[in-house]
Amino acid sequence: MSRLLTEWGHEVRHAVEVGQAGALSHGVDGVLVVVVGPEVAANIAALFTSEMRPRPFLLALVPGSAEQVPMDALLASAVDDFLTMPVEPVQLRLRLEWLSRRRRAGMQTLLEGPASRGAVERLSAIIQTQSDVVSAGLELDKVMWIIAERARQLCGAAGSAVALADGDELVYRATTGQHIGHLGFRLKLAHSITGMSILRGEVLHTRDTENDPRVNVSATRTTGIGSMIVVPVQRAGTTVGAINITYERPNAYDDLDVRTLELMGRLLGAAMSNAAEFESKRTVVSELAAALEALQKNQHLFHSFMSQCPVLALVKDAEGRRVWMNEPYARFFHRSVESMLGLTDAELLPPAAAERMRQEDLATLSTGKPRNCVQMIPSPDGTIHHWLSHKFVLSDAAGRPLLGAMAIDITARIVAEEALRRSEESFRALIEGLPEAIFVHREDRLLYVNPAGLAFLDQRSAEGLAGMSLLELIHPEDRRAAASVLESPAAGSRTSIREVRFLRACGQVRTAELSAMQLLFGGESATVVSARDITERKQMQARLLLADRLSSVGTLAAGVAHEINNPLAFVLSNLSFLEEECQLLARDVPRERLREMEDVLRETRQGAERVRHIVRDLRTLSRDEGDHLSEVDVCGVIESSLGLVRNELRHRARVVKDLEPVPKVRASEGRLGQVLLNLLINALHALPSGQPNQNEVRVRVRALGGQVIIEVRDTGCGIAPEVRDRIFDPFFTTKPVGMGTGLGLSICHGIVTSLGGEISVESELGRGSAFRISLPAVVQEARTA
Repeated sequence: MSRLLTEWGHEVRHAVEVGQAGALSHGVDGVLVVVVGPEVAANIAALFTSEMRPRPFLLALVPGSAEQVPMDALLASAVDDFLTMPVEPVQLRLRLEWLSRRRRAGMQTLLEGPASRGAVERLSAIIQTQSDVVSAGLELDKVMWIIAERARQLCGAAGSAVALADGDELVYRATTGQHIGHLGFRLKLAHSITGMSILRGEVLHTRDTENDPRVNVSATRTTGIGSMIVVPVQRAGTTVGAINITYERPNAYDDLDVRTLELMGRLLGAAMSNAAEFESKRTVVSELAAALEALQKNQHLFHSFMSQCPVLALVKDAEGRRVWMNEPYARFFHRSVESMLGLTDAELLPPAAAERMRQEDLATLSTGKPRNCVQMIPSPDGTIHHWLSHKFVLSDAAGRPLLGAMAIDITARIVAEEALRRSEESFRALIEGLPEAIFVHREDRLLYVNPAGLAFLDQRSAEGLAGMSLLELIHPEDRRAAASVLESPAAGSRTSIREVRFLRACGQVRTAELSAMQLLFGGESATVVSARDITERKQMQARLLLADRLSSVGTLAAGVAHEINNPLAFVLSNLSFLEEECQLLARDVPRERLREMEDVLRETRQGAERVRHIVRDLRTLSRDEGDHLSEVDVCGVIESSLGLVRNELRHRARVVKDLEPVPKVRASEGRLGQVLLNLLINALHALPSGQPNQNEVRVRVRALGGQVIIEVRDTGCGIAPEVRDRIFDPFFTTKPVGMGTGLGLSICHGIVTSLGGEISVESELGRGSAFRISLPAVVQEARTA
């Protein structure tokens, strides 16, 4: 140490004991003292008193760590600064230079103050301050004021203040003396020496505010400050503020005042730490109290909720004993909660139900995964209840596994679902057995089609209709009418009935009466549509209409034939008379003249005979034979039919007859003639007019295998393949509007099939058509009998 001081340019005087230092300390700048205990500190204090002028600075070297520094002994010895050993040379050199300069600056002022500024008195006052702080309790503002006022008094200052950092500002929280009017005053931390002390965490002081560049001179002049000391206040190792004392004169303080203020700053920091710790603990206690109160409220709310809700809840231990349950669970077994604690399933349920529940509990405990199940639990009176249960694993405070369970009684729902299932089964059985087509749809999509509906639409299965709208199955021209029926009808009420046409998979059109009503299907509201097939009824109505019309025409034809037949008899009779008279006039009239008269009479008779044949055919066609059948000569009926259309045919085609001798058939002559006449008219309409030599209508009759085959073939335009299968459907026609009803071939088909025969067609576009009728021939044996 002596070597280092010599190298730094200092004259070194060395004393082994404090008593030897008295003579050596005169005329020196400073004294290095190794402090080893309170006794040494007391001897130093006695040797270097505050009245000693000029007083050297005292730098104490304290062995050990910072926590072992004897603060009270150092304060009593009035040392200016201390370092803990071992100390770095650089640190020691800087501290000696600082203390030397500060001593020289303060040697010009003779410090004077009250008697209380003596070291012993100050120590006593500081101890008293500690007692006053304890008495003040946790009122931090009061504690800060006590410490500020006591620091002002001990250091003989004009004023004192405590400032706390608030963001980038400081705010004066306690003021005394000349600063009493600045309570609550705010300054920027960077704009004052007090703020600089807070920012740096260092003790700062200025002996002359007029000559210190760190000081805001205008502010110190305004407040009358000539010198001041600022000590940072630390709480839990963090600088939170500062305490300062101010003097009106420059160089008004000494090192003892600095050390005194440092001790007061530490006292304030400790008080603030205690207050913060207490506040923290009080906050924790308040939070715990609030949490406890909230827990109690929640427990009460939870108990009330679980007691009033319809859910049964319980907790079992790993052995199946009940450790908690709510009131509804206990009420189900007609017991109290207390009496059920510790009971197992075997003590409450029948053996089979208890064993089943125990196995389910063990499965949940072993896997740790929640389980949902429906259980049948008998009540004490034997009534079976269905419970929807949710089981899960939880643990107690010790980590032991527990089984939690919650259940709700779904017996009423099960009963309702069973009733609904039976109702739906009955409903399904009903609609599946109905002969009417039934469609169920919701949100414009088909949900169900009964077998009759599939047959009605010519569908093999409902899969082909999945996702379709019912309107897609209806003829485009009738969809608007159908949509008005499908518009959501009131629940249980049926809409008005409309006739619409459906499109079958095969391309045919079927007419149905459509109605709808709103019903539950699958537990949800749906529209049930009924479609009654009235195609045959419409065909029957058309046939009846046509029959009535034909009946009128037949009646008219019979009347006309009757009216023509009477005068025709006179004409024929007179013609016979004229022929006889011509024979008598043979001698009187020239032969050439007579031959001419005979030719005229012969042609007239032929015309009259033709009229008679036409009248006969009209009477045959118009004769109402009802269901009476007789043996009919097919060739004769063909001749009659050809006679009725001969005039129209001769302008369009050549008529070729290929009539083989065939057996008679059992039929109605009038109805068979109607069929042949219809086929001949259709052949006529298939041929263009004005080209009789290029067109041909061939009528052929032959016997084949007990059947009489009638074939009407033409060389007309033919029938397209896509409509060939539909030509026998009622109201289907390829003729322009106004030229056909679409009933002719349908009626022919009905008549032929009623006679036990068949009618078919072969056709090719551009090459003509051939209609073939097959009728059972009358067996000879049956006719002989």
